Amino acid sequence: MARYDDVQLFRSLREGKIAPVYLIYGKEHFLSEACLNRILEKSVKKGTESFNLRKFDGLSLDMTAVRTEVEGFPLLGGSKCVVVLNPNLEKLSKFDTDLLYEMLADPNPSTILILYVSSFELNPKKSARIRKLLDAVDQAGAVVECSPRSRSDLAKLVRQKCQKHGCQLSSQAANALIERCGTSLDLLMQETDKLIAYRPEGEITREDVEAVTHRSLESSVFDLSRAMLQKGRTKAFLLLDELLLQREEPLSILGVLNNTFLDLYRAKAALLASKSADDVLALFPSYKGKEFRIRNAFRDVSPYSARTLRGCLWVLAEADLTLKSSKADGRIVLEETLARILALREEDQ
Repeated sequence: MARYDDVQLFRSLREGKIAPVYLIYGKEHFLSEACLNRILEKSVKKGTESFNLRKFDGLSLDMTAVRTEVEGFPLLGGSKCVVVLNPNLEKLSKFDTDLLYEMLADPNPSTILILYVSSFELNPKKSARIRKLLDAVDQAGAVVECSPRSRSDLAKLVRQKCQKHGCQLSSQAANALIERCGTSLDLLMQETDKLIAYRPEGEITREDVEAVTHRSLESSVFDLSRAMLQKGRTKAFLLLDELLLQREEPLSILGVLNNTFLDLYRAKAALLASKSADDVLALFPSYKGKEFRIRNAFRDVSPYSARTLRGCLWVLAEADLTLKSSKADGRIVLEETLARILALREEDQ
């Protein structure tokens, strides 16, 4: 029937188009949960939830019980919804898979079956099994993929939320919020709630954003990497201290550092080959929803040599191996890593 994103799903529901089967998945869990809730609001009559809404845990899935519920009929009007939460669709048994395909082949028109997946990544490009399942759901109902939004879309959403609650957030302050808190819509909405509570009327300023919201790990580590490359020895170690005082895990810090330096190296390699940020984005689909990372890398990389960036990646790889294969103190490993990268930067001059 259809393949939707969240916007297209909401539009179809407003038009009264409700499919008998949905598969909801994607990396943006805030949106996928909103999609699930909207389908339930539109299909299950208020006050009949105890009769007409059944939820199954995908971790202890009994597909026979699911089928029994799907074949049942709603009580007291409206539709019946059967929701399977986080089934591991890659590892369903043959018996369960056969039952699922039987339900998809002949859906009950009075019952809506919803497969909701947020704990597992579904990648139809890499899995023939998932591709086949999505095709089957597509034939029976609708596949809904909730992907990360662009920065401009995120800014629009948080500004709309503020306006709805009687306050204003300028585009500059919205961009500052995203820069500070990251691109997770779930986290952005939580931080926006804090801003609304702090400034329920009038304009929310950039200063309010800095005073009230929590700086994300990605944003803090980005500042750390810039300090390291700009030979900001004192600043780099102070930023690392702040991260560790916030109880951030050394492996998490190192993981974000790896991503940041990898972005810079890709940008440098692209520039040396006379390629643009768009060329890199086309080559690496994993940047979808996080295009700003590679664009920032292109903006910042010019002072640094490819040799230095390769050396930094090598140092980070060694630190990663040390943390994962030994009981070394995480703080000491990170401090040594910072010192070695700062030394590489000194040698590059």
